Amino acid sequence: MNTAHINLDKLRNIVQKFGSHSFTTSQVATDYLQGDNASALEAHQFEDLLKRHAALLAIRPLPSSAGGDTVWVSAM
Repeated sequence: MNTAHINLDKLRNIVQKFGSHSFTTSQVATDYLQGDNASALEAHQFEDLLKRHAALLAIRPLPSSAGGDTVWVSAM
């Protein structure tokens, strides 16, 4: 997956469908890839995209000491 070709509108729509519910980076990647499981590299790329565009997407990561997949929530 080339992050230069990510459709931010599609990414925003995926994030918005979770509403007030928390979601993980893997869930977003799987939805974006239309059901295909994301590889470790793709998951990392989606993690970077979500971090970079968090303000635009109105999301924030939940603090966690457990590691693993980042959990996100609405910033509103």
